[in-house]
Amino acid sequence: MNPNEKLEIHNSLLLGILSPWSVESVELNVTTKRVDIEVVYDEKEMVECPDCGKRCPRKDHTEKRTWRHLDTMQFQTLIHARIPRVQCKEDGVKNVKVPWSEPYSRFTLLFVKFAIDVIKACGNVSDAAHLLNLSWDEIHLIQKKAVERGLSRRKDEKIKYLGIDEKSFRKGRKYITVLNDLQRQTVIEVKEGKSKEVADELLSSLSKKVKRSCEAVAADMDPVFKTAIEENLPDADIVHDKFHISQYLNEALTNVWRDENRRLRKENIETLSGTKFIWITNQENYSEKQKDTFNSLKVNLYKVGRGWQIKEAFKKFWSFSYKGNAEKFFKRWYFWAYSF
Repeated sequence: MNPNEKLEIHNSLLLGILSPWSVESVELNVTTKRVDIEVVYDEKEMVECPDCGKRCPRKDHTEKRTWRHLDTMQFQTLIHARIPRVQCKEDGVKNVKVPWSEPYSRFTLLFVKFAIDVIKACGNVSDAAHLLNLSWDEIHLIQKKAVERGLSRRKDEKIKYLGIDEKSFRKGRKYITVLNDLQRQTVIEVKEGKSKEVADELLSSLSKKVKRSCEAVAADMDPVFKTAIEENLPDADIVHDKFHISQYLNEALTNVWRDENRRLRKENIETLSGTKFIWITNQENYSEKQKDTFNSLKVNLYKVGRGWQIKEAFKKFWSFSYKGNAEKFFKRWYFWAYSF
């Protein structure tokens, strides 16, 4: 076996190209810093229809096409090939699928995967385009195709747990509503505004497969979300996540502190003044000043202190793995909180 044959086999293995495809030649141009790889299809082999999968005779082939591949060292690497066209009795004349790229793409699958990682890591399109030696249009095309693939996969996916929540921005003057896949930790859809109509639009856009597979939806206690979930996903449970439960407990405790502090100040007692964040901040995040203030307070003497104990006790709820144990704890905790 001569050196050129060894090189062609070596590149076939690197590219993952198997029979009936093979590397015919590899050309290295040091001046232009480019590697050109010619790939051919064995003319003796039948070709497969991309639509029905049947083996059929070859009609002809396309003009030579070029795909950008991952760089070899510092050399830009390009794959060149003429794509066979199949003569299928059922589907007519079609281009066969090449194993290294998607139809109509100018990049190999491996290059696209690498490019997406670079785009995600870069702060802007300009940086990604510079690193990849691509134009803005090429970057946007890769992004567009990636989004289309993601949306296409979503139609066939089962989603067990959904999350729907509102987010504010521009100092609370604007709102968006976000629908999430909680297990995959991905955003499914975003709509501007927060209303029953927006929630309906998000949930009704889900495929039948997703709706059937959804077991629970996490949301806050806004009746808007509750109604939308019940109407669009009647078989799914509505659950409230740790973040929102903690938020509600902190809001309730803040109201207790505010009322008690107001009453004490009328009696010229300033003990609770300036202590609001002590009651709603996790103790491990206390500043030294907050630690000293908390330690100086006789917690049991104040209603907010007893409320704080109730709030802190609820944290144990999240440690239970079994439903029965969690229900037993919650009933005891609820009786304590209700009697407060």
